[in-house]
Amino acid sequence: MGKKELKVAFLLALRSLQRGSRSSVILTVLIIGMCFTNMIFLPALFNGIAQSVSQQVIDYEIGNVLVSPKSGDRYVNDVDATLSLINGMPGVERATSHFSRGATLKYRQRVLGATVRSISPNDEKSISPLYTKMIAGSYLGDSDVGEVIIGKPVAGDPTIRREDEFQPSLGGVRVGDSITIEYGNGYTKEYRVKGIYYTGWPTADSAVYVTRTDMALAEGKPLTYADSIMVKTKPGYSDKFVKNELLEYGVSQKVQTTRDLLDKSMGRIMQSFAIMNMVSMIVSIVITTVVLFIIITIKTLSSRRQIGILKAIGVDKEVIMHNYGFQVIILSILGIILGLALTMLLAAYMQANPIVTPDWSASLYLTPMDLVTNSLILFAASVVAGYVPAYQVSREDIQSSMRS
Repeated sequence: MGKKELKVAFLLALRSLQRGSRSSVILTVLIIGMCFTNMIFLPALFNGIAQSVSQQVIDYEIGNVLVSPKSGDRYVNDVDATLSLINGMPGVERATSHFSRGATLKYRQRVLGATVRSISPNDEKSISPLYTKMIAGSYLGDSDVGEVIIGKPVAGDPTIRREDEFQPSLGGVRVGDSITIEYGNGYTKEYRVKGIYYTGWPTADSAVYVTRTDMALAEGKPLTYADSIMVKTKPGYSDKFVKNELLEYGVSQKVQTTRDLLDKSMGRIMQSFAIMNMVSMIVSIVITTVVLFIIITIKTLSSRRQIGILKAIGVDKEVIMHNYGFQVIILSILGIILGLALTMLLAAYMQANPIVTPDWSASLYLTPMDLVTNSLILFAASVVAGYVPAYQVSREDIQSSMRS
């Protein structure tokens, strides 16, 4: 079939859409647009949840690379020397140590179990956005002693009764109040609340942060050991590269990248998300294909007399088939454009108003490849749905078409 015949088929398709029912055209475009949005919404939301959780784990728990005790050891020992070695390596932005102890918090008549984390506040700024999450008071300084920052869920809300609380709290601690911390080893000390923060990550928000100096006092000896060391990589350096550098430079502890840890902890969750994404996509494709098939079938059957006339005056059957095929192509392109617009508007809205739960917050996570892939899949499904009935009707003989 030559270019001239394709041009004729295309012009016939445009004329048919222009002279046909506008409401039918608008409804078909809307259906395709909504199917596209449905195809991409759930996968984008699940990817957004995964990205949100991953980023929070990186920000508040492990960094880009985590150095933890080697097999048989309880702590990362000689932590200062290890930090000095890591901070001098290529690709490392900053490294900092974390050490935690279980403790009991007391405030007035409230008693609450919590984890007390010791940090080097200035180093922590280079690794974690915790210092930007202060909602009251101020962040810790390296020289602070006898002061803590606590999560909003730990501080609590004085306007909520204890029996109505979503999780136990201290009942409304404010900046400047004093709380008593009893460590598991029996050490007890009164601390002033310097600040209250909220990150949205439950593990971080349920903790209490003190300086390494304060934790050394609670331990009763210099804090030369740590539970782990968080490492942040410089832009342009991969986590795997930094991991290999740490091992080559003689870091004897266990070294794992973010991907190593998340694959273990979130592997099954991501597999479940992938299955749900696939089901959602298949359902949307089937719905679009069936709807378009029905629409084009009805359209072609109602136009059989017109098709018979075209055949009688010598119009090639392939031109007739492509006429209806081009109609579907035009409708699918318009529908995909509408779907892209709806998806981008929805993504912008959810970026400003993310879904928030006690464990995570998420918006739509879209990549150009996701948009292109879904557009091509939906376009292919639409073309198949349109050409099948067009092919069937175009093969009928003239007499059968004229009698209908």
